[in-house]
Amino acid sequence: MSVESIAVDDLGCRAPALSPIARYLAELLERHADLDEGEVAAYIPELAHADPSHFGICLATVDGAVYEVGDTREPFTLQSISKPLAYGLALEQLGEETVRRRVGVEPSGDAFNEISVAPVTGAPVNPMINAGAITCAALLAAEVDEPLELALETCSRYAGRRLGVDEAVFRSESETGHRNRAIAHLLRSFGVITDTPDAALELYFRLCAVSVDCRDLALIAATLAGGGVNPVTGTRAVSEGVVRTVLAVMTSCGMYDGAGAWLCSVGLPAKSGVSGGVLAVLPGRLGIGVFSPRLDANGNSVRGVAVCRDLSRELSLHLVRPGEQTASPVRSVTSLAGRASKRVRAPAARAAIDAAAGRTAVFELQGELGFAAVEAVSRRLHDRGEEVELVVVDLRSVGRADGGGLGLLEALATSLEERGGRLVLTVPHAAWTGAAADLARVGPVVPDLDRALEWCEDELLLRLGIPSAPEAVALRDHPLLDGLSDEELTWLEPQLGRVVAEPGATVVRRGDPAGDIFLLMRGRMSVLAAADGEPRRLETLSAGMVFGELAYASHGRRAADVQADSEVECRTLPYATIDALQASDPALHAKLLRNVLRVVSARTHGLNADVALLASR
Repeated sequence: MSVESIAVDDLGCRAPALSPIARYLAELLERHADLDEGEVAAYIPELAHADPSHFGICLATVDGAVYEVGDTREPFTLQSISKPLAYGLALEQLGEETVRRRVGVEPSGDAFNEISVAPVTGAPVNPMINAGAITCAALLAAEVDEPLELALETCSRYAGRRLGVDEAVFRSESETGHRNRAIAHLLRSFGVITDTPDAALELYFRLCAVSVDCRDLALIAATLAGGGVNPVTGTRAVSEGVVRTVLAVMTSCGMYDGAGAWLCSVGLPAKSGVSGGVLAVLPGRLGIGVFSPRLDANGNSVRGVAVCRDLSRELSLHLVRPGEQTASPVRSVTSLAGRASKRVRAPAARAAIDAAAGRTAVFELQGELGFAAVEAVSRRLHDRGEEVELVVVDLRSVGRADGGGLGLLEALATSLEERGGRLVLTVPHAAWTGAAADLARVGPVVPDLDRALEWCEDELLLRLGIPSAPEAVALRDHPLLDGLSDEELTWLEPQLGRVVAEPGATVVRRGDPAGDIFLLMRGRMSVLAAADGEPRRLETLSAGMVFGELAYASHGRRAADVQADSEVECRTLPYATIDALQASDPALHAKLLRNVLRVVSARTHGLNADVALLASR
């Protein structure tokens, strides 16, 4: 096969020369194309017609990239690859306790079609052998309405397209499947199957005959790797808890009597089928599909096994990688001294926050919220050697949380509360909505880090007995007019305009001509900029603050929207009035410019702190 046979999935572009992954798969295909050991399965007559030269490799990542090379769109049937899917469906529909009473989870050490059952109960030892898969089919046939349609819908969600049964292969299997019929009747004699075996056998044979291609296999594998969600369609095929059980059984039992050797050499949960397909999963990362009909003595694709072995070794995909250390779950640790909210504070309030910042901690986590993440947070809090009261845990870069991690985080929050402390969470994206109730038990939940920092600042000021911000200020006390004499204030007051606005009103719009500096006398306002189509807060101003001073230097246009968060009253100082003072009253002009520069300097200081924090990551 040539490099030109590569195709990147339909959502991407066809540019094999630009993809090292695609070129690597092409080289891998060429490397094993001459491997002609093994034989095509002949015990099912319809499978004997397969072209032994067919060979395809497909790799799909959990974020939706699909790379394929060779005969990836050649149809074949799932055969035993249907077993983990049927097992997962039985677990989903009937519950693990019910299924485990009928089907075990221990490796058999036998071939796929051996009669491996528990000596006393007669229950199949695992669901990856024929006896176990027939039992799963019997459970579904007995307990579920329209079991075939449900199974096909589930398989289709895994693959991301509608799948169907190859009727010719189904008839061939059904007419020649005497050993499977014998297994089913033996299970019936033990009471493992409680009804006549016919319905179970028909469902089993039809699931084995579901038609797929190599790309489907990779997407099925990637769906398992992604916790049950198809990475291209975003559709959930199976619950995350079921995926864990299915992958665990695939790891120990998926490759039959070669499972131990497979686990050592390849180290990926996998399943093969006698039509030549091999499916392998690297949880959390990717899925692999290989198709080549020649089989080894264990009933596994010769080329499929060789490809998976090379992929595992050359790309370090083995589940067990001794000495490997993942990135620290704690991306950064700061306090309110190094991480301020966008709410502009009066100098005295800001100084008080900085002085007491040792009582606060801001953790930015990444990856997964599990044992390692919460242990790292609690250890760093202990190592601080200070009595930390207020903790912000930022989960913006965390993709998922397990139950243990959430439980430990709740315990940490409880421990803080017992000492009079509080913990607040930043949870911005919709992927966390399912865990909303669990998160609410941990502490207050806010949608962005800025709001969490503001909450923490307000709480710290409250504990210090310092007002967060005045509700209103007198004109004489406004910092922009600091140092003006009574005579200067008396002259200036009539020159100032007045703006009153209700909550939600936009006082200044981005792009409007700028002509005034605004003195906020009462209420609170936010400066907003659009980001990804949504307004994002740049800063929040309270009584005694100023906006519009930055545009004074250029007399240009407004750079952002300014919106009233509460009822507000502003006085406006026209740029023209300031300019005119340069000639008419140089002393007053100098005082006003000095105060404007103080405001600009404070804003620049905050911006520099943000830049320094980003640069330190």
